[in-house]
Amino acid sequence: MIEGRARERGSPKGVGEVVLGSWPRTIAVILILLAVAGALAGLSLSGRLGDLRYVNIPLIHPYPPQGYVQNPFNPGDRGDLINVSEAAKVQSDLAADGQIELRAFQTGDASLLAQSDTGNSLSKLQAVIAQNKASGISESFENHLTSVRAGRLPDPNDSSITWCVEEVGTSTVTLTSTSTGAIVRQYSIKFDDKFWLVAVSGHYLIADALVQSQRVSS
Repeated sequence: MIEGRARERGSPKGVGEVVLGSWPRTIAVILILLAVAGALAGLSLSGRLGDLRYVNIPLIHPYPPQGYVQNPFNPGDRGDLINVSEAAKVQSDLAADGQIELRAFQTGDASLLAQSDTGNSLSKLQAVIAQNKASGISESFENHLTSVRAGRLPDPNDSSITWCVEEVGTSTVTLTSTSTGAIVRQYSIKFDDKFWLVAVSGHYLIADALVQSQRVSS
């Protein structure tokens, strides 16, 4: 009885039968093995066998792993990867924070900044808005971004803060009198700014910034 059931199930296929079951499958396996052997030989000859962990071999060893990309702020280290979804959230939260900052500067309401900024960034922007109010002006910005990238880069003022977003573009700045509503001055700038963000209650706030701008018209 036991022997009969064994015959009904059939004998398990050997490794050779599985691999060599069809010519397409056999060719695919051979090509993959050749790719692995070639990568090993090349790295061995160059003395960089340790780089094998960075070799991208589809199906066997995809690199970077799914959901990760090379850190744009550290291109020389292929092992420095960032999570794509988390980087997208950091970038999205910065965009939302930036809108709050623009509204705070336009209205002169520094209390709004508690929703977008913390740490060094909060104290600096509060001081700028206080200075604007004392001068009787408000500021508005019309920004046009040409590139945005998010990644890991230690904040020069606090190395524990590492999420950073760089924004490059141009902006038209308008200074308006708060008493008359008249435009006091308007000019354009080019900027290349970096913002460092920290997670607070599930949302990334701007903790620090490095602002680099050049006036292109006055």
